[in-house]
Amino acid sequence: MSFSDSARNESSNTIWNRISGLGVIKTVLQNSNDKPQLIYKHSHRCSICFLAKEELEKVAEELNSIADLYIVNVINQREVSNSIASKLEVRHESPQVIILKNKKVVWNGSHWSVKGKEILKQLDNI
Repeated sequence: MSFSDSARNESSNTIWNRISGLGVIKTVLQNSNDKPQLIYKHSHRCSICFLAKEELEKVAEELNSIADLYIVNVINQREVSNSIASKLEVRHESPQVIILKNKKVVWNGSHWSVKGKEILKQLDNI
């Protein structure tokens, strides 16, 4: 299991915890009992992903006060990304945000629905 305070090569912003191994998914699920967990699936080959990530980082401080924020690079961590889709029973897309609470997916959105203010609204409703 490997955590990182920042997602090196994923972001210059230190808001992200990187999901870099299959064991981290179990930890994220467990942590969702205490606090919402947000997983952002990102592809460094997709321009929409960069726009979505920028959207999230605009409201990073607010997001981080409500949820733990995780990022997974779907290209470099294909096995991890596939495992997230399988374990959480959420069809893989990127960009994609998955919000977990009490070990359950309470919201997920992809592409143009990855908007900072919309995600804050969803987190406020948990």
